[in-house]
Amino acid sequence: MRRCALRLWCLAGVAVAAVAWPGAASAIDLPPLGGDALTLDVTETSIVAQHFDARTAEGERNIDQGYGGWVNRLNLALKSGRWTLGTRLDSSLYWRRPEDRGDIDPRDLPTVRADGASRFRNAIYPAKLWATYTAPGLEVTAGDAYVQFGRGLVLSMRKIDELGVDTTLRGAKVAWQSDPFAATVVAGIANPTRVDEATGRALFLPKATANDTRGPQPLFGSDRVIGAQIQAGRGLPLVLMTHAVRITRCAPYHYNANGSIDDGTFATPFGSCDAQDTRTWLSTLPSSGATINASEIQMVGQGIELPSLFGHGKIYLEGAVQHRVHDTQPDDPHANGNALYAAINADVGPLTNTLELKSYRNFWAAAGSVRATELDNTRYTTPPTAELVTQDAEFGNFNVCVNGGRLRSNVRLTEGLLVYGATGYFRSQSEVAGGSCDRDGKTLSAGKTANEVITHVFDGLSGIEWNFEHARSHLYASSGVRNDVRADDAFFYRELHTEYAFTKSIAGPYSLELTGRHRMRKQDSENVRVSGATGHYIEAPWHEGEHYTALKVAPKWVFSQGFEYTTLVGFPTYYFNGSVLYRFAMGSNMKLLVGQQRGGLKCVSGVCKVFPAFEGVRAEVTLRF
Repeated sequence: MRRCALRLWCLAGVAVAAVAWPGAASAIDLPPLGGDALTLDVTETSIVAQHFDARTAEGERNIDQGYGGWVNRLNLALKSGRWTLGTRLDSSLYWRRPEDRGDIDPRDLPTVRADGASRFRNAIYPAKLWATYTAPGLEVTAGDAYVQFGRGLVLSMRKIDELGVDTTLRGAKVAWQSDPFAATVVAGIANPTRVDEATGRALFLPKATANDTRGPQPLFGSDRVIGAQIQAGRGLPLVLMTHAVRITRCAPYHYNANGSIDDGTFATPFGSCDAQDTRTWLSTLPSSGATINASEIQMVGQGIELPSLFGHGKIYLEGAVQHRVHDTQPDDPHANGNALYAAINADVGPLTNTLELKSYRNFWAAAGSVRATELDNTRYTTPPTAELVTQDAEFGNFNVCVNGGRLRSNVRLTEGLLVYGATGYFRSQSEVAGGSCDRDGKTLSAGKTANEVITHVFDGLSGIEWNFEHARSHLYASSGVRNDVRADDAFFYRELHTEYAFTKSIAGPYSLELTGRHRMRKQDSENVRVSGATGHYIEAPWHEGEHYTALKVAPKWVFSQGFEYTTLVGFPTYYFNGSVLYRFAMGSNMKLLVGQQRGGLKCVSGVCKVFPAFEGVRAEVTLRF
């Protein structure tokens, strides 16, 4: 134990010296430590953006535009033998913030100051810290670790780059494997990203404002997670997985009698689990959803996998139960939920089929206790959607009470040509506002009939993947339709869409790439316009999408021009931008974007985020050593 402790201290000292010494960060191979090779992996991601007045809505005063920001993430991983010591140091710096400008309309000043209390915060902090010991069949991590049990029904703390989501468990993780058995045990405090690069919102304690007599109020709590997973049958025809997780909420600070917090440096370094403090904190959280202000969430899951069906497929089945505790409603009759998910793969010759099925009954994703809209996609579980990875048309609480599935069939016609089709059907009891269900699947509704809250969704897709000219060129294209109607035959949502990515090799290192996505959408109570024929208000269809044309000069340069559009009422129609990407080393590049990008909702595997419109200059540099 003494030797292990000394090695950790040595690793820490070498890491600090390597970064502080000029030029040392680029030297991967360092002098050996205790007979073991010593290497330092460095990744630097730096984003600088100057925002202009983004055209978010016609005639709207843009009171939070015109600012500049620099967000930097420095990752260090020092490795020696079986040990790895790592950290990620995040920093943010802003200028010309709305509250610092002299051209703000006096009517907007109170709003600007209140909003700025938790936005555009200059900060530098250790976002991730970890030490890992690995040996054959064993991995022990102290500090930050990513973890997912099964398909994410009971625990999923991970990173989604496309959304800027990065949630780890700060505590301890032990993973042991000795086939046919394996086990993972985790315990700690949730540690999500604290700064949203797209909007400047931060989860730090806000600045004091004159209008809040209680003083600054926290935006993120202290969520405790403990869980375990046991696997049996690894390498055998049948694999069993059992996992259990308990999430408990604590207050981030101690609350005084007047509702203010005690934010002394050493007052509550890990939050306060005092019952009164916890109740006070939970009462400040949004009431939407059944898990965000639950004081405790318990989940148990069981997975079964047949890794080989006579050499032509596999089956995965997972079930889970969930129990939520709300201190304000200890006898909640709807505190329980359950979920079933199945994935079946089968292939015969050139045909491959994938069938996903789900049946969720009052089963909610475990939300982080976040009181900031821009970062409220913090999740500790991610029930599978059984839909497209980028599906953003699951409205309301679609996935909470739902039954259905999706079948995709691929046919390999030639070595370079694949055609596919997919079809899905889902019946949701929770997509319409006021709709939900109990653990037995009985529809619940607030002042509405069951037929008014139940929706039926039909989804179809077909596409092609064609690689030609010895894989130097390719065409990936698909198109589909989605129709969402209520059980009483009332219209709810409809969409037609097409996507494509076409790359054509020209000569030598030159190639041309065309990528795009185009949609025609219509939604209940959305894009409301006045009908010229009747003078009545109607929900009109709208078009939205983007097209990008790029010239690639392999392997260094990519020159791109983008065009985005939407006909949604109240928003500008056209957006133009241009960008240059330069790869100056393996894994290192610089991208410069100038122009406009429309805002909107973006989803990845059921985790969604609303991005604001952008207009300005944005440079992103990634360096890997």
